[in-house]
Amino acid sequence: MLFPIWKVFVVALVLTPVSPLLVAEQPTRPVIPVVIPPGLVHPQHPRPVTQSSGYIFAGTVKSVERVASKGNGVATVQINFHVDQGLRGVRTGQVLAVREWAGLWGSGENYRLGERVLLFLYPPSKLGLTSPVQGPMGRFKIGPDGQVVLNPGRISFLAARPRIRDSLQGRTRITPVELVRFLRSAEE
Repeated sequence: MLFPIWKVFVVALVLTPVSPLLVAEQPTRPVIPVVIPPGLVHPQHPRPVTQSSGYIFAGTVKSVERVASKGNGVATVQINFHVDQGLRGVRTGQVLAVREWAGLWGSGENYRLGERVLLFLYPPSKLGLTSPVQGPMGRFKIGPDGQVVLNPGRISFLAARPRIRDSLQGRTRITPVELVRFLRSAEE
């Protein structure tokens, strides 16, 4: 009677070191490296800036206040803007209080008192927080003349259609209303 149990034990003992090797030998998929050549502009088509926006306005920063985290544990920064020109979701002349996650401020997205900007903001979240659509792509500096300051890199990224890009080519300033119109046209 001991003989059959002994055979089972020996077979189990012999197969035990082999079984991990059998499990480990599974076919692998070839790894194809993704290489983006240096100097190539990001190939992804941008999400619609104007279509994703809950608020679009040109405004002046009136105050910036860090708000301690409350019951939800989320530290925020409240920025009050005077709306110089309301284009969506706000009225010209109103003071708009915007709450952003404080973590954005560590990534360089800061506002300064008196700064003038054209903003494309997401609709507020369930926590009442918002941020510029596509991060820095939803925020434009406005110069002392009330015009949006353009740089060539942002124009080519935002205006994917050649017709729009060509009409902005060579321009360094544009009114907030014109820029919003160009972006809406490019997104259609």
